Amino acid sequence: MQQFSSLLLGWLFAQYSFYHDTRQFNLGLLMGFNYNQVKIQYKNLLYSTPTAGRPTMVRVVGVPGLNLGIIANKKLHKYFDLRTIPQVSLQQRNIFIELPDSSVKRRLESAYLYFPILLKYKSQFYKGIRVYMMAGMQFGLNLTSDRRMRDNPELIRMQRWDWQWVAGVGVDIYLERVKLTPEISYSLGWRNVYDPTGMRYGYVIESIRNQTIYGNIQIE
Repeated sequence: MQQFSSLLLGWLFAQYSFYHDTRQFNLGLLMGFNYNQVKIQYKNLLYSTPTAGRPTMVRVVGVPGLNLGIIANKKLHKYFDLRTIPQVSLQQRNIFIELPDSSVKRRLESAYLYFPILLKYKSQFYKGIRVYMMAGMQFGLNLTSDRRMRDNPELIRMQRWDWQWVAGVGVDIYLERVKLTPEISYSLGWRNVYDPTGMRYGYVIESIRNQTIYGNIQIE
């Protein structure tokens, strides 16, 4: 079995083509997972002198989500590409507000439509492989309906839009007919997306900013 796997991998990497890099423009598909956390600034937490009915701590637990997008890549130079990847990202975080004798759970759910602008720097070829780094920014539009968040007391309301920095690394694997790319990236929002309207104990949170780790597979 091990010998078969080695032969299969050897055959795959021997059948590579540089066709994609001769084109000025390429399209592709992105699929993957995300793990979303948030950066929270707190206020009015009573760490040292717990009082009945007053929150003492806030915990955030990320939940894996899904990404699906379309790639549009423009070649700028031998080593540089400009790309955008409009994508839908389903995200959830569970937020626990700890009281002296109990815990209150709230969910931060979002379905973001992202529009990133990214600059990609690629290494030289080595046996059909190019390592790369990319960075840029993205605009996010939260598609979760206001009515759903308003009617469900367990959901934390969020602002409709967000801006985020994005950075990542990956490996372009050139096969005979397609280019396969595993990539890991990270985004950090700089806008406060928190809306305390209607949230019990919402006064203990001052701001919430998105931060997400992505693990994606791209096919071009």
